[in-house]
Amino acid sequence: MTKFAVLEPEQAKKIEEEAVKKFISSVETKETAKKPEPIFVVKAIFPFQLFPDELQVYKDKVTLINRLGPGMEKIRHLHLQEIAQLEADCGPIFGHLHIIPKLRTEEAMLIERLSRRKALEARDFIEELIDKPPEIQESTF
Repeated sequence: MTKFAVLEPEQAKKIEEEAVKKFISSVETKETAKKPEPIFVVKAIFPFQLFPDELQVYKDKVTLINRLGPGMEKIRHLHLQEIAQLEADCGPIFGHLHIIPKLRTEEAMLIERLSRRKALEARDFIEELIDKPPEIQESTF
């Protein structure tokens, strides 16, 4: 009695191609699942800032991208649980947003030269995310 059956070369090639397709599709889904997309994005107004800064809000963190020049940027991340206070300072046309961390030794995040509406909208959006209760990960067992 034999445990394994002999395959024809065509059958072996077909099984191999199916396995490769399955592997490639699983790798592609893992790669796309790794990088979450921002749910809210605010940019500084271009003519008033040559390299406009950008604030990206994800469901669990806030990212500030300060552009210093062509191809040069400084990126800072701050998790929502680490935010102590949000301030939107607005004038008649422009505004800026301060994100102050709980750990006061860290530097506050500041994005300037926003439109008044965008500064207030970003503040309200981030405050809603902070006030929302955290999602509870329940066991599937």
